[in-house]
Amino acid sequence: MKHLLTVIAVLLAFACCTTEADRNRMRTELDSINQRNRNDQPFTAADVQPYVNFFDDHGTPNDRLLAHYLLGRAYHEHGEAPMALQCYQDAIDATDTLSTDCDYAQLARVYGQMAQIFLEQGLYRQQLNYDNQSVNYAWKGKDTLLALRNKEQKFIAYNRLGIIDSAIMVIKDVAKKYDRYGRTVYSAISLGLAIKPLIIKGRLQETKDFMNIYEFQSGRFDSLGNIEVGREIYYKTKGLYFLYTEKLDSAEYYFRKELRDGKDYNNQNAAAKGLVELYQKLHVNDSIAKYSLYAYAMSDSLYAKRTAKDVERIQAMYNYTRNQDIAHKESKRANSANRKLLISFIVLLAAFLISSWLYIARKELMESLKATSIELDKIRTENSSLKQNASVNKLQIVENEKRIALLEKKLGKYGKLIYFGIEKTENDLKKSSNYQQIKDMAYKGQQLSQVDWDNVCNLVSEYFPGFYDFAISNLQINSTEYKICLLLRLHFKAGEIANMLGVTPAYISKISTEILAGLYGKKGSSKELYKELCKLN
Repeated sequence: MKHLLTVIAVLLAFACCTTEADRNRMRTELDSINQRNRNDQPFTAADVQPYVNFFDDHGTPNDRLLAHYLLGRAYHEHGEAPMALQCYQDAIDATDTLSTDCDYAQLARVYGQMAQIFLEQGLYRQQLNYDNQSVNYAWKGKDTLLALRNKEQKFIAYNRLGIIDSAIMVIKDVAKKYDRYGRTVYSAISLGLAIKPLIIKGRLQETKDFMNIYEFQSGRFDSLGNIEVGREIYYKTKGLYFLYTEKLDSAEYYFRKELRDGKDYNNQNAAAKGLVELYQKLHVNDSIAKYSLYAYAMSDSLYAKRTAKDVERIQAMYNYTRNQDIAHKESKRANSANRKLLISFIVLLAAFLISSWLYIARKELMESLKATSIELDKIRTENSSLKQNASVNKLQIVENEKRIALLEKKLGKYGKLIYFGIEKTENDLKKSSNYQQIKDMAYKGQQLSQVDWDNVCNLVSEYFPGFYDFAISNLQINSTEYKICLLLRLHFKAGEIANMLGVTPAYISKISTEILAGLYGKKGSSKELYKELCKLN
């Protein structure tokens, strides 16, 4: 009945000559729905559609921006991501960014919601693009809190892409600005995100500083130092800090605290892995085996749970009941019902096939990781025995440690090449701004600084993880040979490499010949070396 009355009101508005009073009344009602959106109160696409229809004909750009945005929010809340994205794009298209009264803050929310959808689907590069747009328009709209919150979201994308330095930099900048605007609690919560990445990077003094701020200023801890329920995963992070600072008793305390207080699979898995790392340092083989088995059991349960959620997420993107209804109405108008139904069936079948492929691919990935983990544990155990007579087994110990480093690296690689082909990876590399920057320097014949070399290493690690493992296993890091191989894999020519290293092309040819002989036992020039290196992804 409520929807019927709304539709009748809109029809009456169309039947009569639309006045400013009519527009103001409709805008007031739309603002009421917007308030429900901000208060997380439910509403549907049917609630919003009449206002979209009205303002498309009788509204200002800001009216159309808000109406299409709220329609997108309704679709998103009901699991219809493609419909939501289309509505958000319609909202952007309706906006006049050159107008002096453009609602930049509302436009920022549109881009922010699009970024959220890409985050939910694991499309982190697209997320970064829309987050950047959202932050830009939030600053223009003088919505400081929205700008900082959306910039903070970039941390997730950078962190999951493995670009750790950028993730830390984003958080530090956001926290600094939160402090500047008097939002000390928000600042402390932001710094909490950077704690684990800082541990990974070995920046332990910064880690300690951030932990103190997070624990005493975020409002998430009680007087006894216990974090609020649902955030127990922090105990694993704190345990890692103590593990890396050789305070093993404290590390064990926090790993066991998470095991005791965090009841879900994620916490149990994380705590068990922390205890495995601890007992590896202590060389307690029985405990290593015990918690390795427990971690694997929890990981398997967690994987099954996540796989089910992934399938649900993909299926939730397509609410076929509503979309088929829309298709049916359109088909009646266009006399093409059979074609519409066929398209719907094909899309449904495609979604099912994608879900099945994703499930199988991830299962195979887990089996591969399991095999790697078993091999890693075996070599670690073997090395522990060899070290009892280290002087005799020195060479074998060194070889085992190299293999351990390689396997540990592989365990962290969920990289692009599992889900995407090399062609797409190469295209994504060439489109990245960091690659374009290095390419421009090569074209201008400029020598690379240390910052530029860090950029080169990050590019190779991100886009070609297999090659990165090969390079660090077979070449001395930061040596001339190492740098030449990195640049060749990134498709730079010998003359460009010579300029970037500040040497002659003849020198590059000579070193390339030596590398080819040393790594592959072949004779040839830099071109032959380039061909061999490009086989590694």
